[in-house]
Amino acid sequence: MNEANTLAQLRTVLEQDGIRAALRLLNSQTPHRFTALYRFDGETLKSLYFVDAENPEVESCPDIPVMASYCVFVRKTGNRFTVHDTLKDDRVEGHPKQREVQSYCGVPLLDESGNLFGTICVFDFESIPIGNDIVHMMEFLAPLLRQRDRTLKQG
Repeated sequence: MNEANTLAQLRTVLEQDGIRAALRLLNSQTPHRFTALYRFDGETLKSLYFVDAENPEVESCPDIPVMASYCVFVRKTGNRFTVHDTLKDDRVEGHPKQREVQSYCGVPLLDESGNLFGTICVFDFESIPIGNDIVHMMEFLAPLLRQRDRTLKQG
């Protein structure tokens, strides 16, 4: 499927079937095992939606401290953060998940006023290159998610 068709399909699935279905579609387009949508709640990262390609029945994961996630880098900069191989990237040296989660791409979720409230991300236990097509899909989907469900910010 080419990128333009995928973007159109993401929009249609989101509008017709909701956020979880759109995240499942996004997950099917990436080699990464996990796709998730998180909300920042003080120093806690709240799991709102979670897709595990290997265990499709799993729909959530435990909330964790923001500092124990790569989403902390999105929160710190307000921009996307991508790491292909955490074992070879000095930016994540000493991070609590460095040896566990070895590839990650997170895109900020912004409210109507442009304030960062969460992330949409893909990640994996293995080092996996993150293509521009995946980043583009996530950046395309991020504002649509808020428009689809204005309660995301509140949880």
